[in-house]
Amino acid sequence: MNLSFLGNLAVMTLVSPAEAARRLMTLRPGREILWLAFFLAVVLNSIVQFGLDYFVWLSGPDVAQAPGPVLMNLVTSAGAMLLSVASFLFVGRLLGGRATFEDIMVLMIWLQFLQILALLATLVIAMTLPFLMVSMLLATALVSFYITLHFLNEAHQFASLGKAFGLILLAALIAIPFVLLLTPSGPV
Repeated sequence: MNLSFLGNLAVMTLVSPAEAARRLMTLRPGREILWLAFFLAVVLNSIVQFGLDYFVWLSGPDVAQAPGPVLMNLVTSAGAMLLSVASFLFVGRLLGGRATFEDIMVLMIWLQFLQILALLATLVIAMTLPFLMVSMLLATALVSFYITLHFLNEAHQFASLGKAFGLILLAALIAIPFVLLLTPSGPV
């Protein structure tokens, strides 16, 4: 795997997420590589998220809350990602899906790396044009949702984006209470 392959795969993910999902699932990395990639994604996500939180706090310390401890951010990020993988796998199976743990894991890790790149771009843009930050975050969320919909549809072999949408809704209902438990300063 080289940089050219990863770049082409990133473009394919944006243009044709179903094809990208099929290609990612054929890679079949070992569990050691999956877990290493998982923890790398968690660490990178935490660093970029801390940078965004710190930038927002510096921009308006009276409005925004100071960034939390990095260790707490790491735990929250890892927990949320693992819960999403587990809920997508188990709820998908309840709906008749056929995905394996490795299928969901490789797809969610790849999506996480793309989201990290998008958040990094958002941070750079926010430093120069702060008024675009919210738009960039919203665009990232919408594109991520679109990709996740196609990824889950391909992983579980649903042949229905509606069923994949239902999977996302049901998985969120299961995962959200646990994610809130991981966030001590959250709304609970």
